[in-house]
Amino acid sequence: MNLKKTLIIGGTALGLVGGAFLYQGSDGMENVLASNNNESKLIEEAKVSEAEAEKIALEEVSGEVIEKEVEKEDGKIVYEFDIKTDAGEKEVEIDGMSGDIIQVEDDDEEDDDKHEEEESVTQQ
Repeated sequence: MNLKKTLIIGGTALGLVGGAFLYQGSDGMENVLASNNNESKLIEEAKVSEAEAEKIALEEVSGEVIEKEVEKEDGKIVYEFDIKTDAGEKEVEIDGMSGDIIQVEDDDEEDDDKHEEEESVTQQ
């Protein structure tokens, strides 16, 4: 009888804990899906396709695209490409409506992390 009781209690506890993890995980997945959905809408709004923007970025900075995203900055649709070159990483921003190059800069993640740390210290 004690073994049966232990198994029932253990199974119930395991089910509750597992359910909590599944619930937590589904919330995170919804955020990822919402983010992808938002990017898809921006790409549809843009007059320049993602492929065209990538071609423009690679004509400006030759290398390999290692990360890309699209977002709205100051009311503009902007494609952002991180490109690995022989000299390091560059970040190229392309206007999603005109195809113009907005900005080309060194993409130094250490500087980004350092800047974020400085901002958090300043805000405290």
